[in-house]
Amino acid sequence: MKKLMIVLVSFTLSMGYGYAQAVDANNNALGALATYGPDGANIGASSFVRNPPRPIDGTVYIFDSWNNNTLIVASNQEKAFRLNSNINFNAKRNVFESKIDSETIFTFDFANIEKIVINNRTFKNIYSPVEGSYRVYEVIAETDDFEIYKDYSIDIREGNPNPLLARANDKYILRDNYYVKKGKSFKRLKLKKSEILKAAGSKSSVVEQYAKDNNLNFKSERDLQKIVSYYRTL
Repeated sequence: MKKLMIVLVSFTLSMGYGYAQAVDANNNALGALATYGPDGANIGASSFVRNPPRPIDGTVYIFDSWNNNTLIVASNQEKAFRLNSNINFNAKRNVFESKIDSETIFTFDFANIEKIVINNRTFKNIYSPVEGSYRVYEVIAETDDFEIYKDYSIDIREGNPNPLLARANDKYILRDNYYVKKGKSFKRLKLKKSEILKAAGSKSSVVEQYAKDNNLNFKSERDLQKIVSYYRTL
């Protein structure tokens, strides 16, 4: 039975580089750490995880491939590095991972990471009162008044040995939920007009008219981002 070695990594990055001077990691997370030298990274711990005792269909990763254009920004906002491939987000473990080899996974620790931007999608480590802990969320929209986050998780649908059902194996099912953070409030959000307009507060009527004039759907992430971009101009 194969074993996966999970390497937990935290970044302690020195000052002196802007985003335009981001370090190229040459598609390898360990190479990226080597770029900073022994004082630039702190290996926290390692553990071994066994493969499931029975095969499971589907995947725990949210991106279809590992060839993703990525920018990793340190918490001090002064230094960053790029990965041109070999990174994905594990929704089951709520972590970003990079493959070292067929049996070894490199896991990024958000302790000193401000954000990860992958294929122009931004992810941040946000404290969730719902979970009572920090979680990595995708940032759908950010304004001075509120933020909208997307949370990913994995369920397992149990298989059935009945050949007529054609699903003998268990299967990973990707789930997602939206949350809105406004002041100290952090709660579930449904992507529908009434809830988005509530978050918009006193600007809701102007936002509603803008969405109507431009035929934008509040249930669409892409349209919602256009609506929020307009909101930020008000």
